[in-house]
Formats: sequence, C-alpha cells, structure tokens
Amino acid sequence: MQGLVVLGAGLAGLGCARLHPGCRVFEAAAHAGGHAYSHLQGGVYFDQGAHISHTKDADFSRLIHGCAGDVVPVSPSVVRNVWQGRWISYPVQNHLHDLPLELRGQALTDLIAAHVAGAGGEPENYREWCLRQYGACLTERFYDVFTAKYWRLPAHELATDWLGGRLLPSQLPRIVRGALGLPDEEQAVFARFHYPRRGGFYGFFSPLADGLNLCLNERAAEIDTEQRRIRFHSGRVEFYEHLASSIPLPTLAAITMDLPNDLREAARRLRHTRLLCVNLVVARPWLTDCHWFYCYDAALDAARVSVPSNLAPGSVPADCTALQAEVFRLPDESLVVDEIVERTVAQLGALLQFQPGELRHVGHTLAPFAYVISDHQRAPIVTALRSWYEARGVFTMGLYGRWKYVWSDEAYRQGQETARAILTRTGRSAQAA
Repeated sequence: MQGLVVLGAGLAGLGCARLHPGCRVFEAAAHAGGHAYSHLQGGVYFDQGAHISHTKDADFSRLIHGCAGDVVPVSPSVVRNVWQGRWISYPVQNHLHDLPLELRGQALTDLIAAHVAGAGGEPENYREWCLRQYGACLTERFYDVFTAKYWRLPAHELATDWLGGRLLPSQLPRIVRGALGLPDEEQAVFARFHYPRRGGFYGFFSPLADGLNLCLNERAAEIDTEQRRIRFHSGRVEFYEHLASSIPLPTLAAITMDLPNDLREAARRLRHTRLLCVNLVVARPWLTDCHWFYCYDAALDAARVSVPSNLAPGSVPADCTALQAEVFRLPDESLVVDEIVERTVAQLGALLQFQPGELRHVGHTLAPFAYVISDHQRAPIVTALRSWYEARGVFTMGLYGRWKYVWSDEAYRQGQETARAILTRTGRSAQAA
C-alpha cells in the first residue's frame, strides 16, 4: 500500500492526519496524544508536565474548546517561586520587595547597571542574555541555579533561540515598582489561560484521534527512504509515497538505513532532557493557591510543581489537593526513580506542610524525551537533517520532529502545514476528517 504514512500521533501527527483522510498513522505508545497526553492516576488526570492553553489563534482555540466542551478560564494566573523557604512572586525581577533587604538592594543595583551599560549586539548565549536583562545578582542567585535544574546544563551552553514568549524581559518601571512593593498587574508570562474541566490537558485533543486509521503500539525499527519502506518492531512492513514524521529527530536518524554517516553522527549530538513526574493526591482540601510554582533551591529535586486541582476545580475530590513535581535529568545522568519519588514526596511535605499519612496516592510517569535543548549546535544540525529528509519525501514536524520547542497550537499547525504541502505535491486539496 502506498500513500501517506504518519509516524507519531502527537499533536503534529493528529493535525497532519486530520487533513489527509485515509492516511495511516502509527504510534509507538498505547495511546495518541504524545507529550500532550494526560495519565489517570489515583482518580486524577496528571499531564506529562505542566500544560495550559494560552493560544491567541482563534481557529485553534475554537477547535480545542469544542473538543473539551467544558473549559475553565483562568485569570489571573497565580505563579510563584520558592527560594530558601521564602515565597516570591513570579517573575523574581519584578518582585524584588519579596527578597531580603540587602539582597534586594544588590539585585536592583546590578539590574539597573546592566541596563545602563546597554551592551550592543546580540548576546552570544543564554547566560549573557540573563546578565544583560537581570544583572549579575539575579543571574547568579536565581537563573543560573534554575537553568542547572531545568536544562541540566550551565547557562552559557544554551543559545537564545528558544526564549520567544517564555521569559519576560526586564522592564525598569515594573522593576522599580516591584522593589518598592507597589502592586502591578499581569506579571506572569501567562496571566490568562484555559484548561479543560475534565480529562487533563489531553481533554483538549482526545476527540481528534477519532475516525483516524490509527495503529497503536507500533514502533518503527527501520526506514529505507530509497525503497520507501518502514519495518516495525512487530515485524509489520509498510510502504509509503510520502512520510510525515513527528518522532524525535535523533530517533528517526538512528533508524534510517540510508542516512549518510556524517548526518547520523551529527544527529547523535542533538540533546534533550528526560522528565520524571511525581504525582501526588493529598487528603487536604487546600495546600496552596498557586496554579504552579518554580523551585529555585538547588536542594529541591523538583524544578517546577503544578497543582492540577487548582487548574480544574472540581476535577479532584473536594477534600483533596493534587500536586505534580517535575524532575529533569539528561539521558546519561543517573535517575533512580524510587529514590527521587521518595525524596520529592518528603520535600513537598516539608514545603507545603502535609504529613505522609495524608497521602492518598503517590505515582509517577517517566518521559524519555521531555524538552529539546537549544544549544549552539542544534540549529545547523537540524537544518541539514531536515533538508536531506525532505529531498526524499520525508517531512518532519512538531516539537520532536523539528527538534525545536513549540507550543501546542504551533505543533498542531505544523502538522496541518505538512499535510497541505504533501497534498500540493499530489495535486489534491485538504479535507478535514
């Protein structure tokens, strides 16, 4: 059988397949959804890391709201940082009043000095960007520490091409007001967002898999782009005319039999993190008003903690609070799951003042691919790989397929754009399934 084959049923794969009725979709997991999937544990839907919808795309918003049915509008968001046992409003540079007086003065002095210096040209790396934006004090005390926890690398090894829409740049009037303790509005990057009432984040997307020619538990083992053939670990063999792939680009490179050796070696240099989510249900009706908070203490394993019971009130039993802690590691770092889960439960208990006897559920999920690391070698390697594949009728898409961080709406849109490009080549028009 020829035609289009889609590898991966994450948001990009679903977006592609919905515009190409009859295509064959193969997913290695036992479910669709990819990184956007929500796992039911202890009677609560836990996402694969913190997810919300803050899209400004009206068409995408209508689509996912229609899929979810009942959607919670959240405004304003409640986001904080925890640092040395102290709660600081997010982002820290706009809330210097929450810091001890001496540190507050040093942070404000360094931050203003950085802005006055106004170094020209583009920063060469993320740490240089932080120094220019936030000054030495905040960079060293907060951003260096958090970068090591979240990205598992020193900040100077990161490029700056992932920053768009993720971090607030410094704004001196807000910083001065925050240092004086004067209120300001909409400090967080995502002051307003939406979340499904039921089903976790995947509640936005679950119906999109309906009606597709979807084969689950089918992991590709070998791809021959000359023969346009895919062999799966199950022994199944499929032929294709065009191939759309949202599986991780290094994985795609590793299983492509006719990929040149220099590209294969380059693909091995692409880096990413793993994600261990520690999921708790605590028999306490209220532990915090945060929707999520960041952990700037190096002693805490979690980099971020989200509160699903605050994201979707009513989705968790009224006498309980749901918490999810995110712990990141590189693929070659030690990750002893049971030890980290036990330690994280104890750390959250001490932080939020609950006792072990109040735990109704402790679970976890482990994602071998979490976030793409945008280091200085990522972009040229990805460009070379994608060019080689597209010349052979293989189109990559989505967060992992294009190996660049994108929001959920962009991942879905890339799938649609890929479908349209393939249909243009075949002289057909797109039809939503």
